[in-house]
Amino acid sequence: MLEQTVYMNLAAIPIYLIIWVTTVFRRMTKGRTNVIFLWLTGAAFFTVFAELFARFAMNEFPLDPSRLKLVTAMDYLYFVMRNASNLIYIYFIFSVTRTWYRIRAFWKKLIIAIPFIAVLVMLVINLSTGYVFTVTAERGYERGSKILILYFLAAIYFAFGTVYITVCRHSLDKGEWLTMITMYISNLVAVLVQLFYPKMLIECYFTSISILFIVLFVQRPEKQVDMSTGLPGYRAFCEELKKIKATGQSVQMIIASIANANEVRRFMGDDVYFEYIHSINAVIAEYAEKEKKSFELYFEEPGCMYIMTDDPKYNPVQVIPDIRRRVRKGSERFRLRGAMPDVRIVSAIFPDDIEDTNEFLRFGHNFMRFADVDKVYTRATDIIGRREYRIEAHMGEILDRALGGRKLEIKYRPVWSEKEKKYVSAEAVMQLDDEEFGVMDEELISEAAERRGMIVRLGEYVLDKVFSFVGSEEFELCSYSCVDIPVSVTQCMQLDFTDLIWRLREKYDVHPEKICLCIRESAYENMSGIMNENLNKLAMQGYGLCLDGYGNGYSNIQRILELPIRSVRFDRSMIAAAVNDAGRAVLEGSIKMLKSVPLNVICRGADDEETAEMLKSMGCEMLQGKLYK
Repeated sequence: MLEQTVYMNLAAIPIYLIIWVTTVFRRMTKGRTNVIFLWLTGAAFFTVFAELFARFAMNEFPLDPSRLKLVTAMDYLYFVMRNASNLIYIYFIFSVTRTWYRIRAFWKKLIIAIPFIAVLVMLVINLSTGYVFTVTAERGYERGSKILILYFLAAIYFAFGTVYITVCRHSLDKGEWLTMITMYISNLVAVLVQLFYPKMLIECYFTSISILFIVLFVQRPEKQVDMSTGLPGYRAFCEELKKIKATGQSVQMIIASIANANEVRRFMGDDVYFEYIHSINAVIAEYAEKEKKSFELYFEEPGCMYIMTDDPKYNPVQVIPDIRRRVRKGSERFRLRGAMPDVRIVSAIFPDDIEDTNEFLRFGHNFMRFADVDKVYTRATDIIGRREYRIEAHMGEILDRALGGRKLEIKYRPVWSEKEKKYVSAEAVMQLDDEEFGVMDEELISEAAERRGMIVRLGEYVLDKVFSFVGSEEFELCSYSCVDIPVSVTQCMQLDFTDLIWRLREKYDVHPEKICLCIRESAYENMSGIMNENLNKLAMQGYGLCLDGYGNGYSNIQRILELPIRSVRFDRSMIAAAVNDAGRAVLEGSIKMLKSVPLNVICRGADDEETAEMLKSMGCEMLQGKLYK
């Protein structure tokens, strides 16, 4: 029986080697949880190593003096490492459940370590009393009269850990929770077996299997590591946010985003770029050690870093300049190659500043759009109070109020034809007067709805309203030949977009020639096969297609020639730029070029007689602006 159990312990050795190799290969070596896990596997490995060494040393009796000392030393090592693994596993539980903040103070960690300290005291006393165990030359290892005290101290960790994991189960998914509990269940079975059958050495083997399950179901790299850098990744950050929210704590977040990350990475190459990212992590780690602060850095492609500290009162304002200076100094190779990363930083207390987890993640991706362009560092509270941000953040509520109460109005901005001396068409424009946020124009509503994934719902409402108007007697009384309807890229890429247009045509009896669909020029950069197919189908059915916002995007003439568009609407920025000879030359050349295609050219910005006359002299015959209401 003894030989069989020794072989079970031998089987545990390759399991630990596999765990270590796997952990290193999967880059699971950074971050508090991963470091504690490595300590746990180390303690468990030395436990089985000590037990095996002691058993092999007792291959024959009586023991000579050197083997007697060796067996005694290995038994002491076994008891120290076995009980140390109980303590380390408790710390691992606190880290995995994201409740480390509860034991952040040293004295709290010390309280948790009291049972282990008691074990060490008993082992010291055992040197003279033999209360725990004795090793003799004639009989080898024998239990002492007080060894059950060690079992009792271990049971304290067992009871505390089991209860704590159960209480914090909402911080773990089902697989993680069951795996963490299995560690205790398997060890309880093994301890009971060894208590009554001392020669059945199965405890270390059961522990190795339990730790292997932790590798499979808890220490998952796809949830923790960014494989490009080896740093904790974005998914791990998302998991941490959920645990923070579930445990009711508050943490200080510092988000550093490289605005031009893609460009810098292409210019520098992956190796140098990731070296720069690691230099930032190294500087933060160095600063954290110096200031005795706990910082965790999570990296998200292409260049966003989330730096978290459990101290919500920590003020990062004073340290940011020093850290930036250290990063520049530590990334000399990066700087000498001429790269100029545009790093923007924002700090926020989660969940105090932004309560919703998904909203906080969106904030991390979008804060640069709302921050002051001339500031490197901004507080979240300075951003979330701004009207534009609040509108985007509450767009769901705004649309519910607007569509439910029919408060979203469609205005029709006329287009004047200088050739025909009358209004020939109109552009449908959204306008909303919200009870909380006031009047919002089309651009603000559309951009916010697009970013919030609500543009399809909004677009369908606008299409229905415009088709209804065009099919009514009111439209017949106007001089308009058609109405231009703005549509988004997302709408155009819907599989049933053409079916929707067909249903509206049938519902309101609207001829396709009375409808022109306007797509923003920048949309074509993201054109998919579905979008291209939809546009061609609609053009073949007789609907007009207009390229909107020309001059504010890529202005690719080759794409204009490939698309079935009928007209081009210039962006206001091109007209505003015609304040000098160069701007006027570009505008006039563009008008003449597009007319020669031939395409209808519509110019916004005809707000006064002078601008209108300038556009007419350049050959533009269709005008929009304050002058033509």
